[in-house]
Amino acid sequence: MIRHILLLKFAPEIQEQQLTTIRDTAISMPHQIKGISSVVEWGGNVSSENKNKGFTHAITMTFDDQKAISNYLSHPAHDKLKDLLTDSVDDIIVFDYEV
Repeated sequence: MIRHILLLKFAPEIQEQQLTTIRDTAISMPHQIKGISSVVEWGGNVSSENKNKGFTHAITMTFDDQKAISNYLSHPAHDKLKDLLTDSVDDIIVFDYEV
């Protein structure tokens, strides 16, 4: 299994409705794309350590294998999420690791 993490630094002018749309789009992924083996998690930073470097939100999901990630990356649902993020984030970190 492979864990896929997105750390998001949203543009200052992001609206709450845009955040809701991004969250709902991300959370719907397992219903649309085969190979996502977990519930997609979404959350805002709650750390008191002040080491988030401006990143305010995270999305995590777990894939069955590398083939599932390849399927996800070329899927129209991923393109929709990517388009939403491109228009809304100042920076993004994508980090995958084997579980």
